[in-house]
Amino acid sequence: MTLVLSYAVNSLHRYMHPKTPLSRRLVVGWLFLISRAAAGFCPSPQPQQSTKFISAFANSSSHHRHSSYISASFKSYNQMSTARSVSNSNTASAAVMIDQLHTKKWADVFTHQNSNYSPQYLFPPLSSSSHKGSHGRIAILGGSNKYTGAPYYAAQAALNCGVDLATVFCADEASVPIKCYSPELMVQGVYSIERFDALLEEEEALLAELEKYKHKNDLITVDNFDNGDDTTSNISLDKLLLEHDDSHNELIQNELLKNVDDTKKMDDIVNKLQKVKQLQESLQELQDRQMEIISKSVQDVVSMFPTLHALCVGPGLGRHPLVFKVVQQVLQRGMESNLALILDADVLFMLSLEEYRELYEELLQYEGCIMTPNVMEMKRLPSPSLFGGENDNKNVIVEKGHVDAVSTGDFVMQCAEEGGLKRSGGIGDVLAGTISAYMAWNSIIERGNEGRDVQGLKQQRLFAVWTACCTVKRATKLAFENKRRAMSSRDVLDEICEVIAHMEDDIERR
Repeated sequence: MTLVLSYAVNSLHRYMHPKTPLSRRLVVGWLFLISRAAAGFCPSPQPQQSTKFISAFANSSSHHRHSSYISASFKSYNQMSTARSVSNSNTASAAVMIDQLHTKKWADVFTHQNSNYSPQYLFPPLSSSSHKGSHGRIAILGGSNKYTGAPYYAAQAALNCGVDLATVFCADEASVPIKCYSPELMVQGVYSIERFDALLEEEEALLAELEKYKHKNDLITVDNFDNGDDTTSNISLDKLLLEHDDSHNELIQNELLKNVDDTKKMDDIVNKLQKVKQLQESLQELQDRQMEIISKSVQDVVSMFPTLHALCVGPGLGRHPLVFKVVQQVLQRGMESNLALILDADVLFMLSLEEYRELYEELLQYEGCIMTPNVMEMKRLPSPSLFGGENDNKNVIVEKGHVDAVSTGDFVMQCAEEGGLKRSGGIGDVLAGTISAYMAWNSIIERGNEGRDVQGLKQQRLFAVWTACCTVKRATKLAFENKRRAMSSRDVLDEICEVIAHMEDDIERR
């Protein structure tokens, strides 16, 4: 029945001619609405044509009362179709779509005005009085010996958007390749994977040797002849060393050795006690050394915070445990500095680990945090609703997919902008860098309008992230049209500047 009605409506488009009687146009319009409502979860292959169809119908009506009536029907249809798409998406079914549920593409921004955001606040104005850095200074923390392309794509995307300066903080092993990719990037190695590996290997060796003494049933056995029987007293080295202070240990050892007649056995006991103590001291010394190296790496990054507008963490980061320790402290300091934080790729894997659950919860409540998980990363991350019963997170989450869902708490915007048909490696990194640029501009504009009446700063931040998604989708479409199957992320980079130029033209014209 649905297919028959849809076919009937599409075949009646000739009745939409301006000279067609109003009564006939009303019938056709309502027939269309009924057919779309009946379609349920089977959307039209070309919904954008359906939208134009109703718009043309409403605009062609010369009678004001009927025109308003059809406009109201059009609004109801948009709300029904958008709500249906939200329920089918990975976002919560109770999500509330901002902008009256129908801003899905860049063109919709000008068709459906909304006071929650302002397109003119997306891009900082260009001026002859601007200086280097006036239009954004961003940094990328990522890049390892295996992954050098990801941080380059993210940083170069931000530059192609229009930020002035981009810095890459990475592993020493990745710094030279990244520098060779682009002379525009400032690249600084802040830690060495080789050195971190050596520290981990040394720690594992000490722990293994310590475990050998503690859990290999190495018990100090002393015959208890004082009781006049043959019972045996077993004293564990672990218990002896870990449950008593040094003075108590010495008393126990002296008392223990009094009852040992065998000199060789006594020497063996003393040697074992000394060895375990040495191992514990060596382990503590190594862990202190690790913390010193981690702290220096953190300081190298944090020292740049006063000059930055946004920091992107994750592209090409890798999953080294000590690198995660560096990232943990950097993120904490970033929140303290009120810096915009864009989290992508391996840092999202890090946040899915139980060890970093508390940090993850803090980031969910930090308004300057933007997470960009793909489908698999989203599945790994704990649901925000687990922590408070409701989705009350204050950060922005970009759930990447065929249609990107950009949300904060229960506010959601969908980016249904048409993209290219090829998904090349690195496009996620390009998106992370593009979001970094928009967040840098958002920070600049917020600071410039401090104390003024700029409505909905939180929604404006969400809108900026949504616009970044539209930018990349449009760039991938252009790149695919030019290169088809040969399209790569480098081709997408080349299209970003043209896309943003068209967006700025759209804002000026309106």
